Amino acid sequence: MTPSDMANASRLATAAYSELLQVAASLEDASYRRLMTECIVSPKVTFLEMYPTEEDRRRLFAEMVKLKFFNQADSPDHVWPTGHMDPQTYLTAPSSHNDFYNAHPGGLAMTVAYNIRMADAYTQNYRQMFGLPINRDLPAAALCVHEYPKVWLYQWQQDGSWLEEPRTVYDDTWHAHCIYVTAELMHRRYDARIVMAMAAAHQLSALDASMDGRRVVCCWHGLDRVAHFIKAAAVMAQVDPVDYGLLERKGQDMVLAPQPAEQWVTHLADMNWPYTMGGAHLFTRPLLQEVARTDYGLTDRDLAGRPFNQLKNYVWSQLGQIPLYEILVREGFDAARKTVNRLVQK
Repeated sequence: MTPSDMANASRLATAAYSELLQVAASLEDASYRRLMTECIVSPKVTFLEMYPTEEDRRRLFAEMVKLKFFNQADSPDHVWPTGHMDPQTYLTAPSSHNDFYNAHPGGLAMTVAYNIRMADAYTQNYRQMFGLPINRDLPAAALCVHEYPKVWLYQWQQDGSWLEEPRTVYDDTWHAHCIYVTAELMHRRYDARIVMAMAAAHQLSALDASMDGRRVVCCWHGLDRVAHFIKAAAVMAQVDPVDYGLLERKGQDMVLAPQPAEQWVTHLADMNWPYTMGGAHLFTRPLLQEVARTDYGLTDRDLAGRPFNQLKNYVWSQLGQIPLYEILVREGFDAARKTVNRLVQK
């Protein structure tokens, strides 16, 4: 089965995809409604069209390296792979790297549909508890749009794996989609509120805590990190982040202003991954490896290549990592193993 076959055969994936379309149709803001629908159905990443030649992209890459947003050991072709104007859709894309969370066909739709449900719950409860006038459209649209560069970056390979995000800010592979989508919406000149939501989704609450005797000392660096993301994206989009209304000048630096509830809701709801990755993925992958060995006779070579990738992609896409994990936790290995066998052999 192809990734498309698996996603289309999955009730979970197709239901999540349909739910995203329903959310998009429900948005009151017409521009957000159009943007979210496009990202789901016919996505494209257009800011790279400002750099049409190989030389253009080499110059941009060199500038990003000089500013320490990219790693000089990489290359323009690595950080910006081909296919940005004609990628897969939300239905077939995985949600993360091969060993992270919802790492299977349809995983992106599942992740985002659930995150939007969490955002709606946050919005409702902040309204009811504190009377905050939170706009529901912004977090709902932002959570979907924020993830959409993954349909381009996570390109399927013949062995059942996919390309992964390149190193960008802070020299890690977590944040490429974050700064690329921030650059994209800057390039399209969307309003500063939704552009801010792109940049703030990952790191707004990041902090370091240490002890000074009995006193806890907190260094709240999330605001600095969001500002860093905006600066990186602004270079690629060729905009001034202060003029855009995203950052404020403070002496020689550009800093983030305090953010309203919509941005915090977007950030807090972008949190499907800890349970899925730290629980479900961590335990269901070894489970599937053991079943592959004992029940299907897969060799170590098979486990490192397409045979196992096809197995885990199919099982996770049809059942979901979290349901399989909960069967394992609540009912034990044998019950989880039987569930896999029933699914694969049906």
